[in-house]
Amino acid sequence: MIRKASIVVGIAAVHFIAAKLIVALTMQMGMFAAGSSRAAGYLGDILVWITRVLFFHVITLSLYSRKWFPGDWIYVPAVVNSLLWGITIYGLICFVKRFRSR
Repeated sequence: MIRKASIVVGIAAVHFIAAKLIVALTMQMGMFAAGSSRAAGYLGDILVWITRVLFFHVITLSLYSRKWFPGDWIYVPAVVNSLLWGITIYGLICFVKRFRSR
């Protein structure tokens, strides 16, 4: 049980770090691409799409008020989102392993 939980937390940590890095990279690319070539615009579009995928649960559950999470408290839904991703990915891995073993 502890092994499963640590795997889920590990996946969630990787997701959280990737989500934070992709947002920073997308913002940087947006500033770089302003007035630049269309190739930079395509890369920016891809980064925005990746950001939408990484924050999928937060976007679909975004009915909470920003007042509930002032300042750094905004990391609470981001961490919950990463944990949801960790549980989902681990569940899919277990499902595929179980399906292949049959």
